[in-house]
Amino acid sequence: MFKKISIQIMLASALLVGAAQSQTVEWRFNNSYPASRPESAQLRNFAADVEKRTNGRMKISISEGGSLGLKDADALRFMQTGAPELGFIWPPFLGRDAPALANIYVYGLVSGAQEHLKALPALKAVLKEGIGKWNIEVPGFLGFSIVDASLFCREPVRTLEDLRKKKLRVGSREQVETFKRLGVAAQIVPQNELYSALQTGVVDCALYAARFANTISLQEVAKHVTPTGFPFPPAPYALMAHKAKWAALPADLKKGFNDAVIELEKVSFDFDGDTQAEKQARDKLVSQGSTFYPALSGADLNALRKSALETWDVLAKETGGDAIAYRQRVLDALPK
Repeated sequence: MFKKISIQIMLASALLVGAAQSQTVEWRFNNSYPASRPESAQLRNFAADVEKRTNGRMKISISEGGSLGLKDADALRFMQTGAPELGFIWPPFLGRDAPALANIYVYGLVSGAQEHLKALPALKAVLKEGIGKWNIEVPGFLGFSIVDASLFCREPVRTLEDLRKKKLRVGSREQVETFKRLGVAAQIVPQNELYSALQTGVVDCALYAARFANTISLQEVAKHVTPTGFPFPPAPYALMAHKAKWAALPADLKKGFNDAVIELEKVSFDFDGDTQAEKQARDKLVSQGSTFYPALSGADLNALRKSALETWDVLAKETGGDAIAYRQRVLDALPK
């Protein structure tokens, strides 16, 4: 009798395993970026790779351009609901709910891919830990491009001394504070108001990326460009999954998903293509009448980095708690 029951249990277990292995899972992925962004293309490739690696049994439907009506600032909240099951977030967007993660990287901290790659393991660990405190799984990351921040100006500005005589547009508070320490009058101007602000002289210069200048026709109102030598903070995007649904995902589907994440990270953290993309963007701007000047001098770069480190320290202490420890972990990983 006992032997018969044991056989029945084994058969039932085998049927359950078989059912799990034949299960088809469909998850939605929230992407607030438009389809034209390079990140969106990488995510579409990722979804196709997951489906391929799971023999079509895991399908990821990506909702682009904010079509789900979800805001990045609410990411840690809507990821609690399980609808959508997946999403991704850039750390600076977490300022309201997770301020300790919002400034784990600041402009002026790294000068290029080599420095960034040394800090990347610490950045990933901090993001995984910090987002995990919200009961959210972080199965991987998407690389943020190394995008040079240049000074787009109405008139030639070739040094920090020149910039001190101008009004500068920046995109975040930490950038305001960094330039303020250097004696530069900096202010935040929303992207959709930037063209008009330069055209009317509300600001004289803008800290912006040559790669994206054409998207707002910046070259029409700011033809003089000086690279700063520092990229915008390339903190990686964190992939997020609803924790309970992730835990319930069959092992073979989870393996296919994780293998696709490995490939996504391999591609998106390969920054060799960024140099060529930057050159192409600058060449296009030159053909449209822009003038590029040499990058800021070594002395100016040192002053910018020193100011950035001071800003980073102040912001971490203002936030308190985990922010101080997170900053130290990333700082320890950076080249000395």
